[in-house]
Amino acid sequence: MKLICIGDSLTFGNVGYSYIHFLNKKNHAVNKGKNGDTLRGAYGRLKKIIDKSRHGGGTFILGIGTNDILLPYLKSLSLFWFLTMNLRCKIKRCIENDDIFEREYDRLLHLCSEKNKRVIVFGMPFINLENFPREKTIRRNAVIKRLAQKYNYSFIDIYELQKETLPPDKCTYTWKHGFAFRLIDAVIMTLLPFCKDGFAKTRGLNASVDGVHFNSSSAKILAAEIEKAALR
Repeated sequence: MKLICIGDSLTFGNVGYSYIHFLNKKNHAVNKGKNGDTLRGAYGRLKKIIDKSRHGGGTFILGIGTNDILLPYLKSLSLFWFLTMNLRCKIKRCIENDDIFEREYDRLLHLCSEKNKRVIVFGMPFINLENFPREKTIRRNAVIKRLAQKYNYSFIDIYELQKETLPPDKCTYTWKHGFAFRLIDAVIMTLLPFCKDGFAKTRGLNASVDGVHFNSSSAKILAAEIEKAALR
C-alpha cells in the first residue's frame, strides 16, 4: 500500500517521532512532511504533487494546521520570540482566524476530492505548553472532523487518543526561556534519534518530547490508527 504523507514536523519527524517510523514496513510511505509548514503551505505543496504519476493509486495522509496556532502563540513568550515568530508567521502565512482556517482547510480537501484521491486526515495533537490555547486546538479539530466527514474521508482525533490512552504529563512544559534549546533539541534528536524518548522522560512528558512533537507512544498510536483507516 502506498501512503503519501503530507504535513509539518509531526510528519517529518526529526524532532520527536514521526508516525511513519512505526507504520508496517510492507507499506510504502512517502514522507512529505516539512518542518514549520502551515495549512496554506501544505495546500501549495499538495497542488504541485497531487497529479504526479508516481503518487498514482496512493492514499494521502493529511496532518496539518498545528503551526497555524503554535507559531502565533510563540510570539507571546518574549520579545525575542515575538520578533522571530512575527516574521515567520508572515512568511508562513499563518491563519489566526477560525473562519478563514475553515475555508482554507475546505479548499485543501476539495482539491483532493476533485482529483478523486483517497484521503485519511488526522487532527492536531495535544500540546502541553504553558498558557497554550488548547480550546483553539479543540475548536479547529472539530472543524477538521466536520470537513473530513463532508468529503467522506476518515478522520483520526489524535488529541483525544493521546488524552484517553496515555498517562497525564507530570508537568506543563515551557519554551519561554529556551529558543536556543529548541535548536539544540533539533540537532541532538536528528543526530541521535535513539535519545528522543529520553528527552520526554527527563521532562516528565508522556505524550511528547517537548510539549509538542510526538514521543514514540503518541507516534505508535497514530500509526496504528492510520493503518486501521487505510484497511477500511
